[in-house]
Amino acid sequence: MRSRRRAVLRFALGVALAAAVFIEVVPRIASYGSVAHRLGAVSAAWIAALAAGALLDIVTTALPWQAVLPQLPFLPALAFTQASTALTTLLPGGAPLGMALSFGFLRRLRVDRGHAAFAVAVTGIWSQVMILVYPLVGAILVFATGDLSSSTAAIAGASAVCGAVIVGLTVAALRSAGAARWLGDISALVGAWVARFLHRAPPGWGGEALVRLRAERLVLLRRRWPRLTAATLANQLTAYLVFELSLRAVGISFATLPPSEAFLAWAIGRVISSLPLTPGGIGVVELGMIGTLVGFGAPHDHVVAAVLLYRGVIVLPTLAIGLLALPVLRRLASAPAEPS
Repeated sequence: MRSRRRAVLRFALGVALAAAVFIEVVPRIASYGSVAHRLGAVSAAWIAALAAGALLDIVTTALPWQAVLPQLPFLPALAFTQASTALTTLLPGGAPLGMALSFGFLRRLRVDRGHAAFAVAVTGIWSQVMILVYPLVGAILVFATGDLSSSTAAIAGASAVCGAVIVGLTVAALRSAGAARWLGDISALVGAWVARFLHRAPPGWGGEALVRLRAERLVLLRRRWPRLTAATLANQLTAYLVFELSLRAVGISFATLPPSEAFLAWAIGRVISSLPLTPGGIGVVELGMIGTLVGFGAPHDHVVAAVLLYRGVIVLPTLAIGLLALPVLRRLASAPAEPS
């Protein structure tokens, strides 16, 4: 009962924070009237381009999972990724919640526990490392123009350090059974926290399970990591493509905001979205991206319009498709297994 109250309180605080951003902070940057005017001026050609970008972003979400689980058909992979993303958008919890939901959906799709745990761990690590490295890449690109602020450089440096830590832990776990045991025990503690948050039973695995999984899957990972890397990049960078289209659709030129600065703002937004601050990062992601772009000197009303357009194109279709995918997943889970 107490844990449920804490969960409700965290959710309420997250919603309150998001509301405060949109009610109090964003209107101080640009009036919603001017933002609506900019959005209303988006041409049909740009709308079509944004729709194509959104479709590409949705379709590519299945690719990293198929790289690790080639036996998983495309449509079930697409359905469970959209469903888990939609629920992560509605519930506070960030990346750990998304990984827990993905594991549950894979089990529903009759992926055995070992394969499911391996897929969730590997795709989660690959995704999070890239998300943490993007700000450093963006900072280097912006630094070449001499326009990098100290605060932005600090964010990029901190995220890069976190990414390096994750890479180091992963390499250690792959090279040493002792390191894998320690990492598995830590992961089990995090999984237990997420389980309490969702009012579920704690995970039935720990360090020894990761040691066994390491021995079983190490050869498989060595064979598939190039495909997983390419698939993860393809999936994540389609979102950046949508962001670029959003910026140009509202009239921000390359001269006003070059791609290097746009990429850094997008990368900072990606880092913020992985933190369990508000449901789906709503409010804080927009504020981080808007603040970065305004700091680069882009016009305020254009920036707010572009960021809101981007977030709408990225979040709303996935939310709709993910919620529609939930009954499909239930049917897939209840369907009789095919004979081997």
